[in-house]
Amino acid sequence: MLAFRNTAAINGEYKTNKVNIMNLTFREANEADYPAIIELHKSQDWGLDTPRTIRNFQEQGNSIIVGEQNKEIIGKMDLMPKKRDNIHFLYLERLILAPEHRNKGIGKQFIQFAEEQAKKRNLKFLDLAVRDENVVAKKLYTGAGFEIIGRKVYMRKNVETE
Repeated sequence: MLAFRNTAAINGEYKTNKVNIMNLTFREANEADYPAIIELHKSQDWGLDTPRTIRNFQEQGNSIIVGEQNKEIIGKMDLMPKKRDNIHFLYLERLILAPEHRNKGIGKQFIQFAEEQAKKRNLKFLDLAVRDENVVAKKLYTGAGFEIIGRKVYMRKNVETE
């Protein structure tokens, strides 16, 4: 897994939590959105979410941002305030679009919205992690100004059962 950071575009001030970019509206998810979010997650084998786990995630101070077009949720991302080495930043996770809305520049619009959220919070950068084999996502993130800052190694140990 690769860890990415975007520092280039985090300047200025952000005025509102609801933004409309080319007929795409971004807003914080509410409980009525949970079924659509769960369906998006299932398309990526993230199908472990329930309305309760989503609610708990939000109650911990995290944001789930949905993107709507014509009153239909076409994508979502999670934004989490984090702190590492005494530096506060915004962590972007689980950005996903409905398959029919991919490769249309909408992912870049989600990233732009995340940058604006970081500006609003006076944070200096966005971080995210992406699997090394996810070539499409890596292209999206590097095209949006993210740079690789590290790599994670996944390890496993088989445990024999009786």
